[in-house]
Amino acid sequence: MIRSLLLATLVAAPALAKDPRIATRFYDPSQIVTVHGHTGIQSTIEFAVDEHIDNVAVGDSADWQVTPNKHASLLFVKPMQPTAHTNMTVVTDQRTYLFDLVATPGATPVYVMRFTYPAEPKPVIAVLPPAALTPEPAAQLADKAPAQTPADLNFAWTSAGAKQLLPARTFDDGKATWLAWPRDSAMPAILVREPNGEEGPVNYRVQGDYVVVDGVPAQLVLRQGKLIATLTPSPRAVAPSAPIALPQAATQPPGAQTASARP
Repeated sequence: MIRSLLLATLVAAPALAKDPRIATRFYDPSQIVTVHGHTGIQSTIEFAVDEHIDNVAVGDSADWQVTPNKHASLLFVKPMQPTAHTNMTVVTDQRTYLFDLVATPGATPVYVMRFTYPAEPKPVIAVLPPAALTPEPAAQLADKAPAQTPADLNFAWTSAGAKQLLPARTFDDGKATWLAWPRDSAMPAILVREPNGEEGPVNYRVQGDYVVVDGVPAQLVLRQGKLIATLTPSPRAVAPSAPIALPQAATQPPGAQTASARP
């Protein structure tokens, strides 16, 4: 009986050992977290279950492929060069994270990185006076909603390259570019092509089913492994100005006289 227990303990012991490729970090907004990567290996960064990614900025997005999942709760990172090194900032709807992305052939790669968080302070319930509980007038609430009409949106975008990388919908509102992929497809890395031909990172956030890229770049580049596609906006049509209506001179029927002309 004792021998059987000892054997069972020895067999179960390796299962209890922590895999060094699964990393856990305590969240500290003033600390930079290092993620060790290997070419050909994808690392997954997990955030809190009730947390969603708003914006991702990568220092060198040509050497690092960074892609969020559809629910904006996970981030997949992968180096494209054996010794690639850059930084990354992730802004969620609750926190800001600072990362150092390092591709080190001799180090153990991170497969999954999770975070633990400090205990949340208990909410303080404040008693508000009745006047503070009065809802805002409907007119004021309507003013806070963004006023956008179909005329403000530009759907004239041309695409080229690998079709499996292209979003199902692309448009811009003059200030940002909106991209949406089908729910069952993986989102590629999004880059911008500079005037000199080089590719650089873009700042974007996830809003509902859309990835919203800051600004309206001259060309967006989508990459996934060796696949590549491009998105290019067509020039916006200038709406014709409304003709100015000039006041017409008053006319009178023939033979009519004004009151001042009467004897």
